[in-house]
Amino acid sequence: MDIGVVPNVTLFIQAFLFLVFVLVVNFVLVKPYVRAMEERQKIIDSNRESALKLREEAQSLLAEAKEILDKARTEANEILENARKEAVKIKNEILESAEEEAGREIKEKTEEIRKALEEEKSKLEYSVQEIAKALVKKITGVAA
Repeated sequence: MDIGVVPNVTLFIQAFLFLVFVLVVNFVLVKPYVRAMEERQKIIDSNRESALKLREEAQSLLAEAKEILDKARTEANEILENARKEAVKIKNEILESAEEEAGREIKEKTEEIRKALEEEKSKLEYSVQEIAKALVKKITGVAA
């Protein structure tokens, strides 16, 4: 009974079948799985890149929108300030014209009052002269 050095053929067949099994599993399961994982990773990477580009674009658009809003606010403030200045100018013009008109009316009324005063003064002087003449006549008539 020689426990031999001669290898058993079944061992080689089992080793060959194991290698065939490993190759079949590799071609049927592992390579498609690895290929699918690589494709998935490529999709993830491209999606990540496009997301980063979209984020950058969104940030630039947001910054541009902020600039536009700031510019619009500035223009609106300028318009309001100009409107305020114009309103003050118009108010001052109206006040000036009202003051001028009031001054003219005061002057006209003062002239009217002065004329009326002069007329009354002349009437009063005439009346005083008449009274003085009447007194002189009475005094000279009483004294005579």
